[in-house]
Amino acid sequence: MKQKLFYSIIFGFICYTAYSQDCNQYFKNLDNAQLVYMNYDKKDKPTGTSIQKIKQVTREAGSVKAVIESEYFDNKGNSQGSSELNVKCEGGVLYLDMKSYLNQQSMESYKNMEMKIEGGTLEMPSKLKAGEMLKDGDLKITFISNGTPMMTMAVTITNRKVETVQDVITKAGTFKCYKISYDINTKMMFNIKGKGIEYYNDEVGVVRTESYSASGDPMGYMVLTSIKK
Repeated sequence: MKQKLFYSIIFGFICYTAYSQDCNQYFKNLDNAQLVYMNYDKKDKPTGTSIQKIKQVTREAGSVKAVIESEYFDNKGNSQGSSELNVKCEGGVLYLDMKSYLNQQSMESYKNMEMKIEGGTLEMPSKLKAGEMLKDGDLKITFISNGTPMMTMAVTITNRKVETVQDVITKAGTFKCYKISYDINTKMMFNIKGKGIEYYNDEVGVVRTESYSASGDPMGYMVLTSIKK
C-alpha cells in the first residue's frame, strides 16, 4: 500500500519539457497548442488522460518563457484536477520548477491542506549527447492543517543520464528523442526508491515516460497521443 501511494504521487509526474539548440527555437510552432497524453498502468490498461495547453509564450533576447496549463482526466472524462506552471529557457538552458512534477490528480487528496513548497529547479541543457550526466534536483513539501504542520514529503531526483538518441513512434507521429534515465527517492513517513525513463524531442518536448520500482519492475507509462494547434 505504501509503495502504491508513492508511485501514484511521484510517477504520475507530468513534466512538460521542450528544448532545442537555442532558446529562440523553444516552443517553436507550439503557441496555443494542446498536447494530449494517455496514461497506462503496468498491464497496458488506460488509467486516464492529460492535456497540456501551452499559452503566454514570451520571447526576448536570449530567453523564452511560457505558461503551461495542465488538466487531468479519469477514464470517464471527469476532470481530476489542474495546475499551472512556468517554464523558462535562458542562455541555452531550460529551467524546470520541480513543483511541476507533481501529479495533481494524486495531490487532490491534500487539497484542503496548506502546502509549503521548497526546492530548486531541474536543469536541461539545450545541447544533449549520449552518456551525459545531468544535474540532480530536490523538492520538499510540508502539508499544513489549521496552521499545524502535519507531514512532510521530500523528493530527490538523481543519476540523470542521457542514455541514447532514438526514434519513438506514437499516435502523434514519429519523434527523434533523447532517452533520459533517473533515480527517484521519496520520504513521506517512509522511504521508497524508484526509477524513471523519459523520452524527449527537441521541439515537442516529452513524448513518453516510464516508471519502475527500484528493482526494475514496470509501474506504468505515459505517451503523447496527439498535438492540437
